[in-house]
Amino acid sequence: MKHKIKLPKHILALPLTASLSIIAGGQMEAATGSDQIIGANTGDYLKGSTVGHGWEVTGAANVALAQGNADSLAYSLQGLATYEGPVWEGLVGADYLYSENNDTVTTDSLRIFGQGQRLLTDRFYLGLAGSYLRDDLADLDYRFDAAAVLGYHVIKNDRTKLSLEFGPGYAWQSQGDIKDDFATIRFAERFEHKISSRSKLWQSAIYTPNIDDFSDYQLTLDAGIDTQISAHWAVRTSARYMYDSTPTGTNDKGDFALLFGLAYSLGGFPDSTAPEGRATLKADKKEEAADALGWTTTAALGVSVAKGNSDSLQVSLAYDTAYRSESDEFFFNAGYSYGENDGLTASDALYASIRYNRLLNQRSYFGVGTSFLRDDLAGVNYRFTPNALLGHYFIKNETMTLALEGGPAYVIEEVNGVSDSYFAVRVAERFTWNASSNVTFNQAAILDLDPKNTDNYLLTVSAYLDVDITENLAWRLSGAWNYDNEPAAGLEKEDLTLTSGIAIKF
Repeated sequence: MKHKIKLPKHILALPLTASLSIIAGGQMEAATGSDQIIGANTGDYLKGSTVGHGWEVTGAANVALAQGNADSLAYSLQGLATYEGPVWEGLVGADYLYSENNDTVTTDSLRIFGQGQRLLTDRFYLGLAGSYLRDDLADLDYRFDAAAVLGYHVIKNDRTKLSLEFGPGYAWQSQGDIKDDFATIRFAERFEHKISSRSKLWQSAIYTPNIDDFSDYQLTLDAGIDTQISAHWAVRTSARYMYDSTPTGTNDKGDFALLFGLAYSLGGFPDSTAPEGRATLKADKKEEAADALGWTTTAALGVSVAKGNSDSLQVSLAYDTAYRSESDEFFFNAGYSYGENDGLTASDALYASIRYNRLLNQRSYFGVGTSFLRDDLAGVNYRFTPNALLGHYFIKNETMTLALEGGPAYVIEEVNGVSDSYFAVRVAERFTWNASSNVTFNQAAILDLDPKNTDNYLLTVSAYLDVDITENLAWRLSGAWNYDNEPAAGLEKEDLTLTSGIAIKF
């Protein structure tokens, strides 16, 4: 098995406490002004632990990792405390972002920010905002911003909030060994909308030009969806665009990043279950017992993009369909992954598999199937693996299945221009778990072994977690670990990859 299955090097985001995160973009935190506004990423939907009356506190430790033939690390530390009272509102927070690729630092920035405001009426408010930013990749030693803001809540109800604010400010900075200070003006907009009882859309924009030269400005755009999945956990999908109109040296002006991940609240999220029930979520599993048989189909898309001082693209497509009856089972899945980094292809692989099982009784089955792989970076022009199997469900009920199966296989492949074919033994373990009404877990482990050369084997362990956003839309977190005991020349034996994206259920 002189080849390696290379999956896209996505990195995940777990934005609120214990997580895995994408830090996509070498200068993701470009020099900006006070780019955090109250409610931009918080609000009464996702709240942290209550430290005192009116206060909520959340923290984050985000990590992204790819090891093996790819070697990358990204992590961030975040903290945010917000206050909401009858008259006063405020926040104070900080974040530290760091990432490296093949021992080369691509992100290293620290930001501290805060804002306080007093409601003048139910709609108007007056406040102060300030921030500190250090970004080594942007050659920014420091930047301090302070501004007075006058704001107005254009829309303010239980489902939708839209606020606009502006005010004069001042900035002090040292960038490229040049110190400067100048007056600014701050324009900001924020929007929140509850899509359902568990999902919220949020968006914000901050524009801070030099008051003497409007061509010298900072622009930050954020948008995302937060979806609660339990009392303490939620999922987040977001995008960020940062633009510095006057960068130093050869640095790019803009940086774009996509973020996918999980969120954790120390004190638990507020109970947002609608009185009429979860109209936009899946029905309880007890109500779905009749749907256990028949067709189920899922299509998933995962995207990781960084444009600007870092230039990378990762795309993964997956399609899975299954049919179950009292005597037959049919499974088909296919996927394609493509990635590039600074114009160089990082992954380009296509796979597909099909299986048919004939149930011999409630638990045991006989089946046949085949799989296909093309992986350009591993030199695999094609690899077909038809196989026969005998399997048994050790657990099989409405919420959980666990099966073991094995049988002969035949490998037909062309690797690095050399054609080969041989008999192999395939052993597999498959596990599914409907953890709750809106959380599904799927895992599989497959071992292909050449009986004539037991040192020649390939082990693949894969898993994914689907968390429903609506009845037909889910957030998917997936991972794979591949171990090739005899890899092709120049390749590592192990590959660990993590991906995330959106899945559509039919």
